[in-house]
Amino acid sequence: MTIKLNDCYYEVEEGTSLAVFIQNIGLKPDGIAVAVNFEVVPKNKWAETFLSDRMELMLIHAVSGG
Repeated sequence: MTIKLNDCYYEVEEGTSLAVFIQNIGLKPDGIAVAVNFEVVPKNKWAETFLSDRMELMLIHAVSGG
């Protein structure tokens, strides 16, 4: 199945959780937030949030400073 993350497309296996996907693309969960179909998913829900075909994800990096 295909998902979209920040305008890039990824092929993922059915049954892949958000937590596994983030790990598989080499990202560390610290300092990031992820929105699924424009709704932010709390980190404690990543393992139980399963991706589906044509799902849109938005990755947001926290930046220090102001």
